[in-house]
Amino acid sequence: MGVFNHIKKQDKAQEAKPDVSAASQLKDFHPYDTGLSQAVLALSAEFCEKALPSRNLCDRDQFIALLAGVSALRKTPGIPGPNQSGPDYFTTLPRCASQEAEAECRTHMETVFGITDRQSLLDFCNREICCHRQYVDFVGFWENRPPFDMAQLNKEAMEYFQAARDFSAQFYHIVGHKGYLAWDISECIGHLRAGYACGILSREELDEMAEYWIVQAQSFESWVDFAVSLVCGELYWDFRHGSRLPELNKGLDLWTRLVCILLEDGAAWGSGMWYEPTEETK
Repeated sequence: MGVFNHIKKQDKAQEAKPDVSAASQLKDFHPYDTGLSQAVLALSAEFCEKALPSRNLCDRDQFIALLAGVSALRKTPGIPGPNQSGPDYFTTLPRCASQEAEAECRTHMETVFGITDRQSLLDFCNREICCHRQYVDFVGFWENRPPFDMAQLNKEAMEYFQAARDFSAQFYHIVGHKGYLAWDISECIGHLRAGYACGILSREELDEMAEYWIVQAQSFESWVDFAVSLVCGELYWDFRHGSRLPELNKGLDLWTRLVCILLEDGAAWGSGMWYEPTEETK
């Protein structure tokens, strides 16, 4: 099932926070002891203690830009970076400044991601940015409602799945059912942001494709909550692509710095700016 499916109201049972005190009752629950979860908990506690502003309502465009905050910190050829923009950098959707810049950005999107148009952007996100969907499968096994029969997997696939499942178990008591959702949101919106900037996507296409993620983002209580899910998702992404300790600690350090920039910046996540869709769009 693709990440850009028709939006439906989330099942209330899925929204419920797991009873982490009953972890001993979970099935096939074997968390890796990497020390990474303790570091993520420390990050969360640090910003909770700072008492960041509660939600300040913002408009839809600002929220789309904020969801792509981490992507905006990465240099994308052809798109102006933070040092080339004004104070509203994290709350506005950029456009390439010239045809040459558009071509540079399009070349980057095609060379690195194989993205040339709306469909290839959709295909890339559905194929590559799927960390949370995998996490949901893990939760299904832990909570004794398996989404498929593992006996159908060959030996190599089963070993891969079990390793990914057990790595993710260390974050279950931190992120619950929200899992790696913020990572998927951040990365997909980041690609939408770049696609719009260089003209691969029209404004109408951007709005249509962003709506799914705007609704999904309502699962989070705050930007701190979002940041914790994002960092856990990034660690899983690195693990899935072959990283192990101590390399994983390097990724943790980098992504902690990135979310800290956004959480400490009064114009970005630290401002508490948040958009809430109307009931008709949920």
